[in-house]
Amino acid sequence: MTISRAMTFSRYGRSYHLRIETSEDLQRAVELDEAHWVATNAPISTINCDDAFLKVLDSDQNGRITAGEVKSAIRWILEVLCDRRGLDAKSDSISLEAISTDTESGRRIHQTVRRLLDRPDHPETEALTLSEVQQVKAHVESMPVSAAGVVLPEAATDQQTRQFITDVIAVTGGAVHPSGARGLSEAQLEEFLTGAAAHLDWLETGEIPQGQETTSIMPMGRQTSLAFEILTVFRPKMDQYFAQCEAAALDERFVQRMGWTGDELQDLDFDDPKVIEDVLKKAPLAKPRPERQLRFDETVNPYYAELLDRFRVEVCEPLLGPVGQTLSGGQWLEIKSAFADHQGWCDARVDGAFDTIDCEQLRRYLDERFVAAVRSLIADRTEAAFVLDNICLTEKLLLYQINLIDLANNFVSFPHLYDASRRAMFEMGTLVMDGRRFNLAVRVDDRPSHLEVARSSNMYVLYVQITPGAGRDSYEVAIPVTSGGRGNLCLQKRGVFYDLAGFECDARVVHIITNPISIGEALVSPFQRLGRLVTGKIESFASAAEKKLDTTASAAMTRVAAAPPTQPSTGLAVGGILMGAGVAIAALGSAIAYIAKSLTEASWLAIIVVVLGAVLLVALPTAIVAFLKLRSRNLSAILEGSGWAINAPMRLRRNQRRLFTHRPKYPKGAGGIHGLVWLLVAGALLVILAVLGMRLLQTRFGVPSLSQTRPASSRPAPGK
Repeated sequence: MTISRAMTFSRYGRSYHLRIETSEDLQRAVELDEAHWVATNAPISTINCDDAFLKVLDSDQNGRITAGEVKSAIRWILEVLCDRRGLDAKSDSISLEAISTDTESGRRIHQTVRRLLDRPDHPETEALTLSEVQQVKAHVESMPVSAAGVVLPEAATDQQTRQFITDVIAVTGGAVHPSGARGLSEAQLEEFLTGAAAHLDWLETGEIPQGQETTSIMPMGRQTSLAFEILTVFRPKMDQYFAQCEAAALDERFVQRMGWTGDELQDLDFDDPKVIEDVLKKAPLAKPRPERQLRFDETVNPYYAELLDRFRVEVCEPLLGPVGQTLSGGQWLEIKSAFADHQGWCDARVDGAFDTIDCEQLRRYLDERFVAAVRSLIADRTEAAFVLDNICLTEKLLLYQINLIDLANNFVSFPHLYDASRRAMFEMGTLVMDGRRFNLAVRVDDRPSHLEVARSSNMYVLYVQITPGAGRDSYEVAIPVTSGGRGNLCLQKRGVFYDLAGFECDARVVHIITNPISIGEALVSPFQRLGRLVTGKIESFASAAEKKLDTTASAAMTRVAAAPPTQPSTGLAVGGILMGAGVAIAALGSAIAYIAKSLTEASWLAIIVVVLGAVLLVALPTAIVAFLKLRSRNLSAILEGSGWAINAPMRLRRNQRRLFTHRPKYPKGAGGIHGLVWLLVAGALLVILAVLGMRLLQTRFGVPSLSQTRPASSRPAPGK
């Protein structure tokens, strides 16, 4: 495959992306090693594109698009098209002149396009559009007989054949018709015919000959099936009972180990009827007897009492005659032996729902006229149904022509991610929350798996549950916060999400990965944490003091209440309280005096230097760490968590940070909006307060001004 000019790459996010704008660039993408593709594998659920196109592109139908499938699609369309201008223009129409007949696919598509253009109802144009092809395809798929030979009941013209097809579908399950309904194919027809013949043979084996009342298969005549049903239900408990009798005959101590043990019963709630029922169901039929007999007139498990009575009346006595009040182990073996042939006959039953069809009707269905009618419908398919595969090939060509360049620009390369006017195919929409718009949202199908990968992105990530409404399923998206600060973002915060189709959806934050968002936020965060710490300590001290005061007051009131009423009140208590208050005030005054003295001994410049040094000591390491984290933020981890296989790092550019997360400006010329005036006013107030504060220190404590802070030896002597 020759290439007319060299490949051209563009640098996005510190990695190189192949420039793909024309069909020639698609050809170069095939030649480019997959290691230089940005992505090599992606789940279909995370790609916003035509579902029909993705379904055709996913050749192995595993729900993922791979580099091999993209290359195969490019090779196929380049071979089928001899005129690639429609591919360059992403046109939704195709003309005969653009189709190459050098390949088998090209010849089939060329023939199909010519026939569709020659239809009497086709407009006077030389091009066939995708919508026209899809309309023809939908019409063909809705026909009673599909291209694959799947016949719907309505394909038959007479009622009997229609009922025959319906019954065959009911018995075999049928085959899927393109319309979504169940139909009948040649395979299901053969399955029905074989099964019906076997079922009739099976029924004939179980029939009782005329003049006889019983057979080895029907030992109780026409009552055999009912008696066998009772026997089948009761057999496990009866086998268990006589096996326990055998054990008891060997050693009666075995009886103590049978049924529920004391430890098992100890933890059961016998106030619950379901628990009692379960205990009785698992308990033995009766107490085992070493003589290997079951007595009907003694205590038996009440859960099986009614069934045991039916077994005696409807099975034992018809087979064995009057059995009295006992059933021996030998008689039980005799009963099972009598039903042995019937058991084998039941095991040979043909699978399927043939019992739903009357035997006589089933025999009529084996008549050749029904089979011939259906086979005639399958064989006499219309020409439009016969060429459905060719119509699908034509649809595939147009879907590739429209979408393949865009897919390559969201798979081989990612230029749309770095273009403010475009949307990448993996983007889901825009979140509006906290007065901001978050424009990058990636679908998340498995949040725990996504979290493991996304933590390496060094990004602040919101996991938001999207509820579209209108009966559509909810889903989750991962949204990186790329500029500003966290603001009021928190768990359970609600907003509104606009998907790419324009639908408005409810949005709720369900998880957050915390990382620095900007340098400014990172610099402020240590002081915010310090403020929260100081506030918390003050609150804890205040709470402890309040609690201590309450305790002291309560104790004092108790002592007062307990004191004798005749004892005169003295001033000692009041004096003690005043003394304690005086000590506290003295301590506070000493602290204030110490602070004032320290301030008077240092110049205001030194104080400012110390404060700024402390701030820098905290802020500088924080700024360095934040800068390194912000510089290493990687969007590829967000996609990899969603199942994409990404080769190149996708670093955030400055314009991307503001594009993905920004606070919209107010409308131009809007009244009542003061902009940043409040910041200027606040800054001016801070400057005024600082000047007044320094002036107060100078006049009250004698703190020297900047012009006065010079060595004492340089000052003039008093009086000179």
